[in-house]
Amino acid sequence: MLASRRRRVLTILAILLALDVGRSIYARIGYARPVEVWQPDPAVYADLRWPPGSDLPPNTPPGRRVYMQRCAVCHGPDGRGNGPAAPSMIPRPRDFTKGQYKYRSTAEGQPPTDDDVLRVIASGLPASAMPYWKDVLSEPEMRAVAEYIKGFAPTFSAPREALSVPQRVPPDAASLRRGQPLYQQWCVTCHGDDGRAQQTLKDAKGYPVVTRDLSAPWTFRGGAQPEQIWLRLTTGMAPGPMPSFARVTTPQERWDLVNYTLSLARTPAWEPGGTLDGPGLDADLAKRGRYLVHAQMCGLCHTPINRTGIYRGDDFYLAGGMRVGTLPHGVAVSRNLTSDPETGLGRWTENQIAAALRTGRAPDRLLNFWDMPWQVFHSLSADDARAIARYLKTLPAVRNRIPATLRYGVVETIVAKFRYGLPVVNPRVLTFADGMFGQRQSRWPRDWPQRLLIVAQWLILIIGTIDWFFARPRSTGRGWLARVAVLVGIIALGVFGWVLYHIPMLRFIPPEQIAATANAADIPPVERAAFSDARQFVLAERGRYLFMTYCSLCHLPSGAGGAKISWKPMGSLWSRNITPDVETGIGRWTDAQISRAIRSGVAVDGRALHWQGMTWDHASNLDEVDVRALIVYLRALPPVKRAIPTATPPSPADCDVYTFWTSPSLRPGCR
Repeated sequence: MLASRRRRVLTILAILLALDVGRSIYARIGYARPVEVWQPDPAVYADLRWPPGSDLPPNTPPGRRVYMQRCAVCHGPDGRGNGPAAPSMIPRPRDFTKGQYKYRSTAEGQPPTDDDVLRVIASGLPASAMPYWKDVLSEPEMRAVAEYIKGFAPTFSAPREALSVPQRVPPDAASLRRGQPLYQQWCVTCHGDDGRAQQTLKDAKGYPVVTRDLSAPWTFRGGAQPEQIWLRLTTGMAPGPMPSFARVTTPQERWDLVNYTLSLARTPAWEPGGTLDGPGLDADLAKRGRYLVHAQMCGLCHTPINRTGIYRGDDFYLAGGMRVGTLPHGVAVSRNLTSDPETGLGRWTENQIAAALRTGRAPDRLLNFWDMPWQVFHSLSADDARAIARYLKTLPAVRNRIPATLRYGVVETIVAKFRYGLPVVNPRVLTFADGMFGQRQSRWPRDWPQRLLIVAQWLILIIGTIDWFFARPRSTGRGWLARVAVLVGIIALGVFGWVLYHIPMLRFIPPEQIAATANAADIPPVERAAFSDARQFVLAERGRYLFMTYCSLCHLPSGAGGAKISWKPMGSLWSRNITPDVETGIGRWTDAQISRAIRSGVAVDGRALHWQGMTWDHASNLDEVDVRALIVYLRALPPVKRAIPTATPPSPADCDVYTFWTSPSLRPGCR
């Protein structure tokens, strides 16, 4: 009898273990292949060999060489604004083949002068993704690339002549009185009464363009000088929606418009009398949410990418479907954040979305912070979280059913968690696969084999327990008591195993405790005594907030960097030390150089930063106030002397799948 019971117990355990092994195997193969592999039309978004220009022959002319090295990542290899980093940028990079340039001194319909083109190349466009190159390129190189760019469009063969800007009308009360009705007639529809409407319009190719905040002249791309504003009103800003007013106004009326427009300017936060303001603090939460989502890193995981890292942003923005591997926690697929009621967030309330974002508590499950870094977003203010939620509810619905996370077997998971270190269970690497792993068509969920294995395990466990408990009980009460004691012990062991299996995501652990342990507690505070100027202190506090909710994930709470990324399309790289250490950090960088790296992906030495390594394509949408606030805070960080390895070009040793190291690794490649 005992031998028979022992054999039955061993048989039950063997079946359970076999099913458990099956779960571990399926976690590795279940989502091995994407459901869809997207490859954009090269005329829309073109793949690019990395580093840019590395595939050019030695005899490449200087103009083309400079263009491919410095410009193609945004403007595309054939100048159509189809660079691989373009999908996340608002507005999109210029399509040179159209021959239309916003910032020029020539009349409507004419191409810019050579000086216009050279000025933009040398000095860039303020508060935008277009960087300045005058400290990286020589004068001959800038002239060569200007000639190369002109070759993309035949319009440069047409006559070109710079307009003569008439003398400015004095900005007195009379001019402002004349300018106000003109503003109401021609400008208020797009810019609003106070100049701050910031409406989303479309450019000539149908891409979004946000109307300029006229109260913030420091964001004027062509410059805030009165003469430059007069030129914008005169020439128009094609291919954007801003028309020319040369046919409907006189030169003097345009000067009145200039004067009235400049009268709307508010004082920036870094000048006496200025206050912290901008789209990141907009009282309209939907507008604020639009800004935060496009400037933050939501698209990094929730928008699928192609084989080289181009986002599928035109028709699948934030529709989810990226596979995320977090051994030993499981294999997840990023959530569909669009407003689709069946597969997205259409039926979620704003409060539910905000709670998932800040606490990892979704309506249907707990979010593991290794899959979705909510511990970073826990620092978001309640208004910002609600603003993001409100904007997500407005996204066009995309049907994309996201399958459940695949979990490894119980035995492997518990053993691995002890090996990786309780209670945080820090994975060695995180992986992010290109392709789309959701389901656009209605059919069996992709995770059905896992569901079947789990149900089978429970059935076998229940049957085995019943069989063991009731098989030929002894007549004495002591036998029953022993069996009950054993059963209680099994239940206690099961509860302990359940805790180990689900840790660190347990409902009884407060999200504040997890977030404090994982991130915010180590981020250096802003000390008021360190700033003699109150305005700089306010900016530094805003910068710390942005650093907590954006930069700290890759650059570490200290800012010392060192997180490694490896992927064959881009090679191996390490996040920069962005503390003010003068030898290993950014202590010798100017504010302009830091801003250029954030918005344009250009290092201080001119080296191009991959948009999937340093997310400058998203950060290009940051407002100027927020960029300056970040810089003020980075300057205030305690210097950390930590040398960061130089990025290495792609090699066969790099990872087939985009891989992010959560523990230190100084060796290039997938090791």
